[in-house]
Order: sequence, then C-alpha cells, then structure tokens
Amino acid sequence: MNIDTDAVLETLKDGKTAKTQASLDKLGQTLKDYYESGARDFSVTTIGRVSEENGGVGYQSIRATANKHYRDLIEAWAVKAQTTTKKPRVGPAKKTGQDYQLLERIDDTAVRALFGQIIRERDRYKSEANMLKSQTKIIIDKRPTAFTETRPEGSVELLPSLKGICSDNEIKALRTVCTVEWLEKLEFQANPLGQVKDEYGMEILPRGFLTGLKKILGEVDE
Repeated sequence: MNIDTDAVLETLKDGKTAKTQASLDKLGQTLKDYYESGARDFSVTTIGRVSEENGGVGYQSIRATANKHYRDLIEAWAVKAQTTTKKPRVGPAKKTGQDYQLLERIDDTAVRALFGQIIRERDRYKSEANMLKSQTKIIIDKRPTAFTETRPEGSVELLPSLKGICSDNEIKALRTVCTVEWLEKLEFQANPLGQVKDEYGMEILPRGFLTGLKKILGEVDE
C-alpha cells in the first residue's frame, strides 16, 4: 500500500519533546531498514527487539500505554508492508504419525475432517501438558523448622530469598514463564488477574498464577 511513512513520522513528532522526537526518528530509520531487508514481521515484540539491538527504544517502552506514538509508527510501516502488527502464524508441519496416515485413508471428507480435528485437539492437549510438566519441579524442604520468636504487632518478617531454595536455572525458568515473549510464542494470553488462556479462550493456568509467581520472584510490588 502506498503510504507516506515520512509524513506519519512528522505528524507523530509534532508537540513531542526533543528526546521523544529523537527516539521516533531512530525508530523510523530502524523500521525503514527492516522493511527494505524484506522482513515482514512487524509485531511489537519483534520490532521492539530489533530497535533495542540498534540502540533505540525497546519492547517495554513501545508497549507502554503512554507511548502510543511508537506503536502508530510501527502500524504505518506494517500497512506499507501489507501486513499487520500481529505475530505471523507459523504454519504447522505436516503430520506423519500413524494416526494421520490412517486419517488419509478415510474417503468421506466430513468424517475425515471431524476425526482430524479430534486428533489435533488431542495433540494440542498433550503438548500443553508436557510443557507444564517441564516447568514444574516439586522440592520438599526437609530442613528442621527454626524456632520463631513471637514478635510485637507491626513488626516485619523477612522471607528467605529464592536463591537459597532454587538454582539459578530454576529461577530463570520461572521468570521465563512470566514474559510476554514466552506467552506469545505459545499463542497464550495473560490477563490482569494472572490467568493464562490459549488462543481458543481455554484456561491454561488459573487466576492468580502469574501474579503470584511474579510476587514470589520479587518482580511486582506487594
């Protein structure tokens, strides 16, 4: 589509501070180079990463509510590239398992489509279950319980750091589950209640899971 991205950039810069104008110029140049390279993934996640690698604004700044001007500029370039700011869906690999081989032998198109959907749903649930299992590790603390002296009302109890319980790799894995990039990669969505759902709206992790995990990791205020 023929869209004047330079005009859009100048409009977005109007009335902004010198620092914001410079950031918009930097992002505009990054988007131009990215477009001319032939790449067509204009999702905020990808552009945020590319921009940060080039010394520009990062993903967190772009997605901030007050920084809609950055997202508008990305949107303009996405329109120019005849795409959107949504993450492109990666086409699924052709299934070659025994179930799919048997499926191809069903002549009735409607029946084949029905059973194909059932098999795909089964595979998706198995994949989600395996993913959750890989992120779960039960640790039983066999250390003796220390005596806790009664404290006067209003005193503060300091909880032990995760460093004394989890390894660095385990803490890193827990942090990964909380990132937007990890959720988008699996086509999951998180809401403010800490609940995670898949692209079909089915609950993957219950309410309070992400918010509770972030509190444990010390990434959100109590």
